[in-house]
Amino acid sequence: MEKIHILTDSSADIPQEQVEAYGIEIVPISLTHEGRTFREYYDITAEEYWKLLEDSREIPTTAMVTPTVFLDSYRRAAERGCTHVLGVLINDKGSGTYQAACLARDMFREEYGGGMHIELFDSATYTYIYGHIVVMAASLRDQGDSFDAIVSLVRSRLSRVEAFLGVYSLKHLKKSGRISGGAAFVGEALGLKPISHVYDGGVQVCDKVRGEKALVSGLIRKVSARVQQPEKQTAILLYGAVPGERMEELEKRLRTEIGFKAVIRCPIGPSVITNTGPQALAVAFYGQPHE
Repeated sequence: MEKIHILTDSSADIPQEQVEAYGIEIVPISLTHEGRTFREYYDITAEEYWKLLEDSREIPTTAMVTPTVFLDSYRRAAERGCTHVLGVLINDKGSGTYQAACLARDMFREEYGGGMHIELFDSATYTYIYGHIVVMAASLRDQGDSFDAIVSLVRSRLSRVEAFLGVYSLKHLKKSGRISGGAAFVGEALGLKPISHVYDGGVQVCDKVRGEKALVSGLIRKVSARVQQPEKQTAILLYGAVPGERMEELEKRLRTEIGFKAVIRCPIGPSVITNTGPQALAVAFYGQPHE
């Protein structure tokens, strides 16, 4: 009989109540700020981190999960009698965490042989964009689905999920060096707000709108052009330290103008918000399969 262990890293931003309800293992990404190191998910909340980031002169640094941490996780699963391990991890293009998990899998096989099957996925994305797929996998496991069926669902969902991300302020992007001071100055002077497409391992600026009010409309326009069968989907509204009325407007328009069956909200955690700045807003959904 199959006994399946499911793990992911803390960048998946899975709410604590879902982690506990489904027994998902969260392997923490570490962040260091002004000499203090803390573990994402375990040592600081998203809201606490937004404030730290907004007030800080320094950009915190993040560190990938080491192979040793994953190896210890595999060993614990084996000791509990697990026959299968499923791991879905942060975009390999943005972190070495997935490669560390693969290396630990090879080390485990050398030490224990092939008694426990370990299947790892590079999500090719960030935050609850893949976190909700981990929750789906855990739910299917608890319903008694086979490991092969769960792997098939994860592969299919990861091949179709994408998101559009809007940023209200360029201050953090300037501070982190992701855009030049001159570009930030011009952008702020013109009130430009970039929108990026989070898709198939990449994060590319695809549009710029002028003014805060235009950002929600820009996100709606972008999502509407790519979403498939929204009436059968639940949109994921991802947010940082943005005004509540902006989220209310976005959620309402996702329902009424695009026709999503439902909308859920999820805060963006430290390892992702470090790169966008706290004033970020995004929508995740399913489109066509990636090439």
